[in-house]
Amino acid sequence: MAKWNASAPFSTTRTQLLSAVGSTATLVIGLALLVGFLQGLEASIDIVLGGTIVLLPTLWVAVSLTSGRSAVNPALMGLARYTLAGIGFAALFSLRPNSDPLPVLAGSLAALVLPSVFLMWRQRH
Repeated sequence: MAKWNASAPFSTTRTQLLSAVGSTATLVIGLALLVGFLQGLEASIDIVLGGTIVLLPTLWVAVSLTSGRSAVNPALMGLARYTLAGIGFAALFSLRPNSDPLPVLAGSLAALVLPSVFLMWRQRH
């Protein structure tokens, strides 16, 4: 468990990153509920899956880079993040070939953009 503890210089950064990821997950679920009400359950599931594919690697990078033990170059961590997301999309469309790409894209776009928006908003206030 000590591996996941944030070191002192990174504890505030980790808190902000985890808060941004949590807020994003909440909004993606809210978007999925709204779309599910308007378009049906399958579109809602596709939005959640698209958001999850992007948010899980983002969460991993946030935790890894702020652990204080990370010996990996941040650029390589970013490359790994997008590689994992690409693998996630490949797995999604191979396991669920009838998934609608538009809701998947909407969920993943929200999950990609919103953490940065939340961090910028938090720093300004």
